[in-house]
Amino acid sequence: MNRSFAYRASLVLMAILAALWTLFPFAWYFLVSLTTPGHIPRRFSFPDVITFQSYVAALLGGGTEGATANVSILPNLINSFIVAGLTVAGCTVLGFGAAYVFSRGRSTVLSVLFNGLLVIRMTPAVSLAVPIYLMINSYGLADTHLGLSLVHTMLSLPLAIWLLKGFIDGIPTEIEEAALIDGASVPQTLRYIIIPLAAPGIAVSACFVFLASYVEFMFASILSRGTADTLPIAIAGYNSEHQTFYNEMAAASFMSMIPLFAFFYVAGRYMVRGLTMGAVK
Repeated sequence: MNRSFAYRASLVLMAILAALWTLFPFAWYFLVSLTTPGHIPRRFSFPDVITFQSYVAALLGGGTEGATANVSILPNLINSFIVAGLTVAGCTVLGFGAAYVFSRGRSTVLSVLFNGLLVIRMTPAVSLAVPIYLMINSYGLADTHLGLSLVHTMLSLPLAIWLLKGFIDGIPTEIEEAALIDGASVPQTLRYIIIPLAAPGIAVSACFVFLASYVEFMFASILSRGTADTLPIAIAGYNSEHQTFYNEMAAASFMSMIPLFAFFYVAGRYMVRGLTMGAVK
């Protein structure tokens, strides 16, 4: 009994230490966002004066004079949602179709192609920066939502296919065969049987793709020139040549998390169900 209690207590202690280690930087940065602009706490302590001035400056503009991002982040938030939404739509449609073929097809060619997708996923994205920039620029898609979403789709599509294939593999083929015998066509089988059963997997894939696109910085900085600047570009703009405006940067960073919390709150139940499907078979 004592041994069991000690074991549980050690697990709880490790969980608390892990949580503190993970949350401490966020807590300190949150206090920075509540500090008067220009003042940075040198230690973890509550500021003498709590102010939301940095949040107002980041949301409405008019922050500290000299900041390169001395404007509202709302346009950048809209850009991030547009790009992430297009990316999720592209990865979901293309990824589901490809995953279904890879799951139900049985050939050496499909196996080689699927493994090739995993190799592409392992390729450092920075090595593709130059050819992607030249390609997007040659088609006149630089500094556009469509151009940036196409790049994000290319980067996230292998992951989406890999995730969706795992969920489709878990759907028995006998269900499809029974539907076809009863007179259903292949599109009807996909629409009324496969897609509803794979909905948790689609939600998991959409969450990962949305997050990857929402926080992506490198290609957004390369392909954007003002019109399609996303939130990471706006947050990086608080780092000027001579000074970093930590208070406004912290406030903008925490406000950028709010849409993510809302998104994962809505899709959370599907995501949890999808992640645990394999464990309850």
